[in-house]
Amino acid sequence: MSISALNAPINILFILNSVDVGGAEMQTITLMNGLDPQRFRLSLAYLKDEDDLLSKIDRDRINGSIFCCYVTSKIDWRAARTLAATICKESIDIVVCANTYPLLYGWLARRLSGRALRIVEVFHTTELATFKDWCQMGLYRPLLLMSDMLVYVCENQRRYWRSRLLASRQEVVIHNGIDTDHFANRYSEAEIVNFRTLYRFSSTDYVVGLCANMRPEKAHGDLLEAIAHLRNGGVRIKCLLIGDGPERSAIETKIGQMDLGTDVSITGLIADVRPAIAACDVIVIASHRVETFSIAALESMALGKPMIMTNIGGASEQVVHADNGYLYERGNIAALTDSLLRLTDRSHCKQLGQNARLTVTEKFSLTAMIDAYERLFVGLMSSAVLAGDGKNVS
Repeated sequence: MSISALNAPINILFILNSVDVGGAEMQTITLMNGLDPQRFRLSLAYLKDEDDLLSKIDRDRINGSIFCCYVTSKIDWRAARTLAATICKESIDIVVCANTYPLLYGWLARRLSGRALRIVEVFHTTELATFKDWCQMGLYRPLLLMSDMLVYVCENQRRYWRSRLLASRQEVVIHNGIDTDHFANRYSEAEIVNFRTLYRFSSTDYVVGLCANMRPEKAHGDLLEAIAHLRNGGVRIKCLLIGDGPERSAIETKIGQMDLGTDVSITGLIADVRPAIAACDVIVIASHRVETFSIAALESMALGKPMIMTNIGGASEQVVHADNGYLYERGNIAALTDSLLRLTDRSHCKQLGQNARLTVTEKFSLTAMIDAYERLFVGLMSSAVLAGDGKNVS
């Protein structure tokens, strides 16, 4: 690779497990949409045929190929060969893998292609849920070690994995970022009242929202218990559950059992969550695991909502306790209830919401994230030139 090659666009292939709704998937698509198409030629491969987010891709800016590998087994050699063929055809310089399963396919495709490309692993995982997950992590560790760059999405995550002796050739923290202009609260009072009316809430109700896929680890039930405690104590509180998912039936059953039918509404899956978040006074993330650096939290904060979050993953890098929201230990219903009660003070709630917006605009903007990744990709190519890398793996 010659020095003059740095003046040409850098060819990057992103690999995702799927293009289904998820934080890692949305972060990757947002990043791709924001990278400079004059400096980077981008392609996207997704392993499994799940593509609910495909319409979110800006095809005017993603100037390479977008395709599904239709993986049918843990190691699908046909899919690996498809990736390798794309790497060769599009002269890929860098493969960016979102989490460890795509990393496996990135390495297989690299070997099959014979190209001396760079591999970047963007790691979105902190705690592992099962013994099986830990066993699989043992298999992925060598791939992480050999990757040219390991990207953590928050400092807490990096500390967690360093304490468990996870290493790579190089590592960096790049916080997730969002478009703070897109997630600005420009809704009028009339629009908010109209939205609340759709879900049987009044303009004076204290409305608490939770925006998440309805899965067990999101712990919707914890919030329902806190809502019930406050309602039984005389607080005029309502709850809006924004989203859908496999646990919806169980959540609806719990709502009925707790006699919360007139106090809790579910939006189901909606294309634009901004009006729903704007209609709430406070947003809660009650998750017991999975959250590493919540994009949903950043979006809510950018819309001027104080966050109440379990203190897991990077939550303490997003929320400053009692300044722009509250942190509590996972599963501690009493602490969650107390935090919700504190934010019934309208002036206090408003001030924390303003602070939340300021936190995101100053620290976690989309521009900051994209600039960091662009510097990373250019730096990797510059080091390849200095190292005198050839086009083929020996």
